[in-house]
Amino acid sequence: MRRYAGYVAGLWASVVAVVALAACAAGPGATPNVAAAAAVVATVSVGPPPVLLAMAPDGRHVYAAANGTLAVIDTGSGAAIAKLRTSANSTGIAVSPDGRRVYVADLFSNTLAVLDATTNTLAAPLNLFVQRFRGGFGWMAISPAGDTAYIANGVNNTLVVVELPSGRGDYVMPDVRPSDVALTADGTTLFVAGCKPVCSPGFVQLYDTRRQQFTAEIEVGGNPYRVAVAPDGTRAYTANLSGPSVSAIDVAAGRTTASIPVPVQPTGLAVSADGATVWVASQTAGALTAIDAAGARVRGSVAIRGARDVVATPDGRRVFVSGGESVYVVNAAVL
Repeated sequence: MRRYAGYVAGLWASVVAVVALAACAAGPGATPNVAAAAAVVATVSVGPPPVLLAMAPDGRHVYAAANGTLAVIDTGSGAAIAKLRTSANSTGIAVSPDGRRVYVADLFSNTLAVLDATTNTLAAPLNLFVQRFRGGFGWMAISPAGDTAYIANGVNNTLVVVELPSGRGDYVMPDVRPSDVALTADGTTLFVAGCKPVCSPGFVQLYDTRRQQFTAEIEVGGNPYRVAVAPDGTRAYTANLSGPSVSAIDVAAGRTTASIPVPVQPTGLAVSADGATVWVASQTAGALTAIDAAGARVRGSVAIRGARDVVATPDGRRVFVSGGESVYVVNAAVL
């Protein structure tokens, strides 16, 4: 009964967090130095927030998981070419490395919605093996071979390791309540960001996927909400709700080397394909911020009302930012 009560309390906390994040609009924070009119080249209506984003490996499509809708956006035309009905309250989205499948988690279920990206139709949902862990599944990372999904489940304080496409697997218990996960390009190291009982500071724990064990822990800013790894694996970053800030991690040294202030409530984080730019979406402040990775400094910021999530095309020319019921296409060169 105590375990069930703890689960209910954690699940309710997640509901409150999702509702709060979805409801936030532009508010206090650093003032963007670029007008939206100068940077936004297109706006795509996708559905009610929260809207979470994933980029296809070839950069041809962006997948936007809205509240009950999954939209497929053509990056060339900046238009939605498909919209499909899915479960409410999306909590995570990821694309398989071969670009053939898109997986979406939602707040209350123990299944993943599966999009066949070759036909833009929904396949049968993937039933996760952990039937007793109903709900709580969120951000995920897919192995380079596409045969394993690593899913953060902060409600149950677990890292879930799922075989694809069977849904079989296991779970491990990190020393943090995981909020997000990210893999190195070779798939050997998983970065797990989260909080211990006190969220300041936050931590990133490194999980060796071959040995299936945690190997190191790095202190970052308070309440890390997102984590991303540079393509070459030398740096990692966390977007920290407390501060608010972005922590830059030297992976070889195993420590945080810089803390970069960003606008309030950084809920979206992405690293450009060349590793030169870190993109941050700040929901409450309503801003997209570009960070120069080499100099660990803010390069520029543009106003995007309710900016929630962010992805960038592999060629670095376009950035897609979700805000409210829309996805905004941003000319990266402006920043």
